[in-house]
This record gives sequence, C-alpha cells and structure tokens, in this order.
Amino acid sequence: MRKLASTKRGWRRAAAGVAALATVTGVMSGTAAHADDPIPTFDFADCPTLPAPYVKEGSICMEAIVTSGTFQLGNFNQQITSPIKMTFASALNPDTQLYTPIFGKMQADKMLVQPGIFGDPIVTAVYAKPEYAGVFDQPTGPDFHITLGMQIRLTNPFLGGTCLIGSSGNPITLNLTTGTTNPPAGTAPITGKAATIVQRTPFVIRSATHVDNTFSVPGAQGCALDIGLVNAIVNLQAGIPSAAGKNQMIFNEYIGQKAYTALP
Repeated sequence: MRKLASTKRGWRRAAAGVAALATVTGVMSGTAAHADDPIPTFDFADCPTLPAPYVKEGSICMEAIVTSGTFQLGNFNQQITSPIKMTFASALNPDTQLYTPIFGKMQADKMLVQPGIFGDPIVTAVYAKPEYAGVFDQPTGPDFHITLGMQIRLTNPFLGGTCLIGSSGNPITLNLTTGTTNPPAGTAPITGKAATIVQRTPFVIRSATHVDNTFSVPGAQGCALDIGLVNAIVNLQAGIPSAAGKNQMIFNEYIGQKAYTALP
C-alpha cells in the first residue's frame, strides 16, 4: 500500500503503476514481445466488490489477459495455448489515501499437455489448468512486481480431477517482474518487457511481459484419489518437487484498466 498526496494525483499514479503491475510470454529468454497476439476482448465482468472503507471514486479495476507464454515446472514445460484472465482492483481508502490490491477472479481453460511429459504410465491425454491459489500482492518497486499464488490442476480419466501441483495451502508463489529476475546462483536471470500503452480509448490497454525464474514448486497431491504411488509417478515424470531456479514462468499479456466509476 502507498500513501498519495491527493486523490486526483493518486489516481493517476496508481493507474500507471497498477496497470504495469498487472500479471498473470514469449521465447525462453523472456525478452520477446507479443506483437503477433491480437488484443483480446475486455469485459471487466469479474471486478471485485469493494469492501468498506474502500470507495469507487479513485479505485481502479484491472484485467490482465495472458495471451501466450510458458510455465515450466521442473521437467513440465507447458505452452500457454488459451488465454488466462486475472481481474483485480486497486482500491482507494479515502480516509488514509492508501491503495490496497484486492484480487477478483482467475479464468483459464484446461490446456492439453505436450505429449510425452508424463511418459507411458499415464496413457491417455493429460490436461493442465492454472488456477488462483490465494496469494496476491503488489510490492512496490521500479520494475512492476506482482506476487501471485498459483496451482496447476492436472486431469484425465486416470488422474481424476483433484490432482494438483501446488495448492491454496502450499501454492506455487510467483514473484513476477517486467524487469530482470534475481534467481539463485547457477541460474541465468531473465528479463521481461515493461508495460507499453497500445490503446487509449475507450479505455487504456497496455502490453507487457512478466517473468519469474526464482520460485520453487512442491510435489503433486490428490492424484487418483491421492494414492501415494500415483503422486510419486507424477512427481517423477514432472521432475517435482523442484527447487528455486529450476522453474520458469513467462507471461505475455494485455492489461486493460477502468475506473470503478466507469463500470456498469
């Protein structure tokens, strides 16, 4: 949270900062733009309700839509083949002039896992779906950081629907940046792409690339009714648990913003 001198000036500063901070890829270097990705449709349908004492005047709703990229967890290297949409607010407390991030909702379709990631023990198609796992923050800094907790749900007839890499109790905690990462020794840093305005009317849209290769990944749980042997098979094939520096997220995204006073 940050305190601003006035509501009007605060709104402008928060709008710029939060837009760039909005999350949730390109080549593995983390520096590629995503000019070939068309600008998606924004509907702001999942903007969170502002609890007291936050007010609509000065508060901003953000939609970040990841249009391409990868999430690499150990040996598991998945291309993002359908959009991931995250909606959240930068909510103004008029008494303190402080802005607080409030997460709304994550929407993502399941994606077919690349053939061969899990080998022969799991013989039918496996799908992966990224989900929100209860962690969200916007640390201050020059490179537009955002902290996001995620879990990956793996499904097929054998695994069932409760097989998770990460969870709300033990999330994959990403420290995403549009700048350069600071991974453990032995892992090369990667660099994102700063937020750039690509549309100004009827509302501002920015493009950006957020990256992280500093996070660790827990082992799988809940696979095939949480049978230990199946969890172990998933862990072995996916190369998890995986220590910090062995994993990577790269999110190419478009970020739309609207004042709460402009929402329907």
